[in-house]
Amino acid sequence: MVSRRRFLRAGAAGALAALAGCSAVPAPRPKLDLSVSNARDAAVDLDVRFFRPNVTERSEALAYRNSVEVPPDTGSDDPWTDEDIVSDRPYRIEIEDRSARSSRHYHYRPDCSDEDPYDIGVLVRFNPDGGVAFSQTTCSSDAPFL
Repeated sequence: MVSRRRFLRAGAAGALAALAGCSAVPAPRPKLDLSVSNARDAAVDLDVRFFRPNVTERSEALAYRNSVEVPPDTGSDDPWTDEDIVSDRPYRIEIEDRSARSSRHYHYRPDCSDEDPYDIGVLVRFNPDGGVAFSQTTCSSDAPFL
């Protein structure tokens, strides 16, 4: 029969081994918001896709997909926004304007560290002249505002 001390010693050693390294559990990454602003006269019919880089299969790289019709801005409206869609990681963002049969892409790179409390996001702006501009949240003073 096993003594009580031997049993407790074995249990303590097992618990210590099981808990080793638990202080290194990564914190969840903040989530990214997507906003679309339409300064054109007509609504824009969009397909939006976020792809993870360095993944060979396109179907496996797809992190987010949505189809949306964004009405023209009336001046007082906030842009169309989809909140907390993906974790804050690098992505290739593809925007397809089905109404104009054109597409654009943008390479999103996180700018802030995980410890910085901020609302992260990408804004896609459809300009009246037919152009499309992408911008993203930045935290560092030397980061270019795209």
